[in-house]
Amino acid sequence: MIHTLLSKVDVLAKKVDKLEKKATDLNPKKDSRNSSQPPSHDHGRIKKNQSLRTKSGKKKGGQPGHKGSTLQINTTPDKVVEQIPCYCENCGYDLEEIDGLLKEKRQVIDLPPIEPIYTEYRTYRKTCLCGHQNQGIFPSNVKAPIQYGESIDGLAAYFSVRQYLPYKRMKECFNDVFGLKISEATLVNSMKRTALKALPVYNRIKENISKSNVVGSDETGIKINGEKGWFWVWKNDKNTYITVSKSRGYKVIENEFPNGFPNSILESDCLPAQLKTNAKNHQICLAHLQRDIKYLIDLYDDQWSKKVYQLFVDSLKLKKELSDYRADNPNRYQILRTFDELLAFDIEKQPDKVKVFHKRLIKHRQYVFPFLFYQEVSADNNASERAIRNIKVKQKISNQFVNLNAAMNFAVLRSIIDTSIKNGANILQCLKLAAQMSS
Repeated sequence: MIHTLLSKVDVLAKKVDKLEKKATDLNPKKDSRNSSQPPSHDHGRIKKNQSLRTKSGKKKGGQPGHKGSTLQINTTPDKVVEQIPCYCENCGYDLEEIDGLLKEKRQVIDLPPIEPIYTEYRTYRKTCLCGHQNQGIFPSNVKAPIQYGESIDGLAAYFSVRQYLPYKRMKECFNDVFGLKISEATLVNSMKRTALKALPVYNRIKENISKSNVVGSDETGIKINGEKGWFWVWKNDKNTYITVSKSRGYKVIENEFPNGFPNSILESDCLPAQLKTNAKNHQICLAHLQRDIKYLIDLYDDQWSKKVYQLFVDSLKLKKELSDYRADNPNRYQILRTFDELLAFDIEKQPDKVKVFHKRLIKHRQYVFPFLFYQEVSADNNASERAIRNIKVKQKISNQFVNLNAAMNFAVLRSIIDTSIKNGANILQCLKLAAQMSS
């Protein structure tokens, strides 16, 4: 009896497995390959060779013309240790009076002990012959009997915003590496102070972006004291401006850039708030569209979807081949004609998800291919996504921001850091200069 029941259970279990596999084949799950879902949300390992990227044909590793780097001998070493033989290893003869010839030299790079420097400012009083008393004054940035200097403020900002250290580990680092017993509360105040002083630079970055010919924008969710918040980014080739809000709505854009970007092509995803922004034109992210239509191909093996996907691939290939954007290139207009033919295709018999995607393409038709007509416009919004990805790294390490002001301090300082990187400047030096602003 028991044996018979076990046999039936085994048969039924196999049937369930078969039905589940069939259901999965008919309705493939969404992942980062065929949707805008981030890779961190993928369940299980994605199948190999399923990336949207195609092979470039280049060999792995550094490409021809790539400049390598290696340690260089310093021609003016700080310290020289001479290894001169004093006696003959063979017979023991004294070699002190014999001149030696330099045979070989090697160098070791090390760091000196790092110790804090205490600078004491003293004011004196002098009485003139006329009886007037004259007293020296402290520098404007020296306001307390003892305090930390701008270099420490800059370093704290560097550790927190660039290297993503939580305050507890920053405290440990200052103690172990620099011999400074700084409390977490002091580090919090240091961040506030540096961000406040850096506001003039931050506002200048914003102004530079507002005048740009091409602007990329994106937004991402973040936890602020257990509640949902949003980081926003606007960037160009030389500047990155980040801010934070409790909203993902158009009101944020309206508050930050009231006039929009009337002289700019705005690169973004399909968020309605982004596309509502006043701009010369919009470029929606083709990578997002590719992933969405890849899902439709996986789901239905649909021929119309395959043709649209291939058109996107052809347009990206053409982008790489274009050199003179002012010339009348017939291939660009062929892409547009083919796109219009696909949009005019009768899809009444198509599945609902295909119809929805088709409708979205019709709605945003003029925003799909501007990148073929402007050299500086990208086909995707990857640069903006990279600019805001550091927020996710910070959250993964520190879990959340304690309040909106703390998140805003991070946005200000991260904007300066990313702008420094784009301009090839030393990040730490830029933060130190920011900490000196208005001092």
